[in-house]
Amino acid sequence: MGKRVQVIEVFDSLQGEGVWVGVPMTFVRLAGCNAPELGLECVKWCDTRYAWMPHAGIERAVESVASEVTLPRCCVTGGEPLLQEEEVLRLIAALHGKGVLVHLETNGTVVPNVLPPADWIAVSPKPPAYHVSPKLAGVAGEVKVIIDEPLFRLGLERASNRVGEIVCPFADAQVCLQPEASGGSELVRMAIALVMAHPDWRLSLQLHKIVGIP
Repeated sequence: MGKRVQVIEVFDSLQGEGVWVGVPMTFVRLAGCNAPELGLECVKWCDTRYAWMPHAGIERAVESVASEVTLPRCCVTGGEPLLQEEEVLRLIAALHGKGVLVHLETNGTVVPNVLPPADWIAVSPKPPAYHVSPKLAGVAGEVKVIIDEPLFRLGLERASNRVGEIVCPFADAQVCLQPEASGGSELVRMAIALVMAHPDWRLSLQLHKIVGIP
């Protein structure tokens, strides 16, 4: 029997966030998240709570999951996918064997034993500490910072300095600032102001929520 992975869902959609927004991908959402046990504040506004439990979803063979991917790009997400590190490595290998380009989304807190050979790694550091493994920061193509209420309350200048500290370890990554969805127009305006003050940063809106797709 091949290696098995705990899967929440597999579906085709457009990438809704970050650098690759609007690009068609197959999404593989894996089970398990370490945010609650780490006390990360993202649990307050997480929209994928159904993926938190390590045994949620269905245990499937890696090869079976890979066989469902028919688009040129696949995004492996969670939960926190690197909690299933060995399985993720096998899934990436299986997808590469089909000629599929693999995007990996992670909160950056799991220190990988082996750097995942994904074609694109997007890291979203989470408050309050925004801690990210240096291993992952060094290979990330994208760092996505959520502009939430605590960052907003800092005011523009202090928020700008704080975001600068958060993204500093990501020397080669593209910086995306994304307003937390439930925060309304104030957070959007803050994110825009930060991007306008830092032209090498960019605004990320959740396209999939705007247009009503998965």
